[in-house]
Amino acid sequence: MDPHWLYETGGGWVAEQVYETLYYYPFGTADTTPSVPLLAASAPVISSDGLQYNITLRQGVTFHDGTPFNASCVKWNFERAVKMFRLDGPVFMILEPLLGGGNLMDIAYHDGVVGEPFESNFTAWTQSDAIKVLDTYTIQFNFDYAYAGYIAATTYRVGAFMSPTYVLTESVNDTGAMDSHYGINFGTGQLAANSPMFDHTCGTGPYMLREWRAGEFWTIDFHEDYWRADATGAGVAPPTYAGSIKTVITKLNVDPTGRMLNLRTGLSDIIGWPAPNRDEIWDNVTEGSSDPGIYVSTGGFSFGVTFLSFNMLPLMNYTRGTVTTEIVPPTRWVEFRKCLAYAFDYDSAIDAIYRGWATTPKSIFPQGLFGFNGSYAKESFDIDQAVVWWNKAMNQSGFVEAMNGAGNVLEIYYNEGNVAREQSSLLMSDGFDQVMAHASANLTGLDATPEWNVVALEWPTILAMRGRGELLAWIVGWLPDYADPDNYAYPFAISTGIWPYFSGYNNTEVDLYVNLGKQESDPAIRQQHYNEVQRLIAEDQPYVYIGQAMEFRTWRLWMHGEGMNFNPMYSATPYVYHVYKDYAAFDAGT
Repeated sequence: MDPHWLYETGGGWVAEQVYETLYYYPFGTADTTPSVPLLAASAPVISSDGLQYNITLRQGVTFHDGTPFNASCVKWNFERAVKMFRLDGPVFMILEPLLGGGNLMDIAYHDGVVGEPFESNFTAWTQSDAIKVLDTYTIQFNFDYAYAGYIAATTYRVGAFMSPTYVLTESVNDTGAMDSHYGINFGTGQLAANSPMFDHTCGTGPYMLREWRAGEFWTIDFHEDYWRADATGAGVAPPTYAGSIKTVITKLNVDPTGRMLNLRTGLSDIIGWPAPNRDEIWDNVTEGSSDPGIYVSTGGFSFGVTFLSFNMLPLMNYTRGTVTTEIVPPTRWVEFRKCLAYAFDYDSAIDAIYRGWATTPKSIFPQGLFGFNGSYAKESFDIDQAVVWWNKAMNQSGFVEAMNGAGNVLEIYYNEGNVAREQSSLLMSDGFDQVMAHASANLTGLDATPEWNVVALEWPTILAMRGRGELLAWIVGWLPDYADPDNYAYPFAISTGIWPYFSGYNNTEVDLYVNLGKQESDPAIRQQHYNEVQRLIAEDQPYVYIGQAMEFRTWRLWMHGEGMNFNPMYSATPYVYHVYKDYAAFDAGT
């Protein structure tokens, strides 16, 4: 629940209801421009060179505990997020362009976030001009380089604000000079210490967390003193029905049949309808719902993408009958990754798994986002070509030894209950079986015929194993943090990004072009830089592209309000403050 740490869809949906940022996307529309001043009072005043932003804050806003929101809260929250510094988390979005931020990140990734030199450099950074309080309601950001995507980046939850008073009251592990200031120890972002805000909340948003039972459910309640209830400004004045939903209970149900039955009977108001079961609710003739009590919303093109990611680092504690401290992963060889890219049945993934409600990605950037160029990814389902690349891999020094060291039984991991990811993993396994059964496949020197196993685990277990370096291959789902190509280039391409950090993908040319692209203001030149990123990624094949989803959302017909409208930058679930129920109209059949 800690917005400075969380980096997932589930916790993120709670944060959207509880926490707020300086700017946000227009409510109730598909517009992905962060043009609404939310906790900011107006658009930023930007210097001519783009290196300084002055932002005036909204007055009269209080946190759920009554603490006033002001410029000191902004500076404190940004600094707390940086001190927490989850290495595989979202802090890079708000830190890297800031004055001294890139240097602090380099130290964090190279030397770690506990002890020297990170701790002393963090303290010096907080005393620099990176973030300055000009007065009670004016904050200033200073940058090392101009970055046009910065306001968009701050709309992500890591740019959200919690009450400093509440955090410090609830804080634990205050054992150092700075800990009493931020309520956390260095290393908290790596779970070296606990933060009470992992399971508590105190924001400025319309809802508050009442209860959370991990693996079961969470409950949020409406905050009756929410500041927007009386707001009149353009973009923030709420609709008349805002706040009519007083309590929301969200339950985990890994049984797809149970989820669908709950919606059909009205026990649930809205569910994540499983992609493989979409033909059970969608009528291709009427192009609408086949259930008179359920509404199906379609038409939007999600920025969400799904890839299969491969590990290239030594595998730690990898168990195959015996526990091994470290083995060389066969996925380190690009020829093997190319084999897998040709062994995956892309059309079946779209037709059978997504029921046609997706397209095959051809880049780390989704279609519809600036920067996309799908001309470089040439792979298609072709077992003969997969065999060609497999045989190339078999001729590479060390590859046969790596396959034998892995026991020739490889594993793809996915989070249990996610049917689409399960079936994607099975498609990869089936395609590879066809490669191994091919008459031309070279198996010389192998102890056994290799195969892929598909393993379901709880999501926290996958995260823990990924952090320990135990995963060989896993399904990556990515919903955008903000609508800018850097939000895909950084986590997927650059060597210090979220996924390369765990997979070991490292290409210095890719790093160069990612950095050039994020700093370029000319759209044409920026596109050229991102073309190079996509070309190099296509050559290296660190991922197998599975699907870019299209909108498919289901809810009971009594659900209404602009909070139900689709926007690719919102979570799949609604913005509840702008939602209401009308049972009477439903009963009347209207």
